[in-house]
Amino acid sequence: MRFADLPNHTPATGKKISLQALKTVLEECGIEYLVALPESPYELFLKDIAEHSTIRIIQVTREAEGMAICAGLTYGGGKAAWLGSYKGFYNSLDTLIGTARRVQASFLILISDEEIPPARAVHDPEMGRYAVALARAIGLPCLEVRTTEELARVRQAMEQTTGGIQPVAVALYF
Repeated sequence: MRFADLPNHTPATGKKISLQALKTVLEECGIEYLVALPESPYELFLKDIAEHSTIRIIQVTREAEGMAICAGLTYGGGKAAWLGSYKGFYNSLDTLIGTARRVQASFLILISDEEIPPARAVHDPEMGRYAVALARAIGLPCLEVRTTEELARVRQAMEQTTGGIQPVAVALYF
C-alpha cells in the first residue's frame, strides 16, 4: 500500500479509540485481510498494520468494490474486514445487499463514523448520523464503539460472523 506524504498534511488520530488496541483486537479475531481506501481518518492505523501486522491490506478505489472483495474472500474461506467511512458505507449499500447477502458472505464491516451535535448537522446533514440507522434498517446487525474500553464489541461482531449468512457492522467513533 502506498501512502502519500503531502506537504502540511496531518493525518487524523484516534482521539477516543486507541488505534493500537483496535489493531490488536483485529489480529486476535483472526482477520487475514483488511479491505480499505487510504483515507486520513485511519491513515495512521493502516500504516501501522502495513508495517507491523500479519493482516494484509487490500487497497481499493471505491468502497463498493471493497464490499465485493470481502464477500469473495469470505466466500472462499478467508477472514476479511471492510473499513470505510460512513459515506463509503452509504455508497456501498447496493453491493452489500446485492452481492454480500446473495452469496451469504459474513464478514466484519468497520464504519469510521463521527458523532456530531444536531446544530452542526444543519450545515452538513449527512455527516455521520445515518450509518447505524441504515445498517439496522436493512437488517444488518450493528454495534457501536465509542471508546477503547468498548472494543470488545468488535470481538462480539466477529463472533456473529462465524457461521453467519451476512456481514456484521461496527460503527467506530474515532
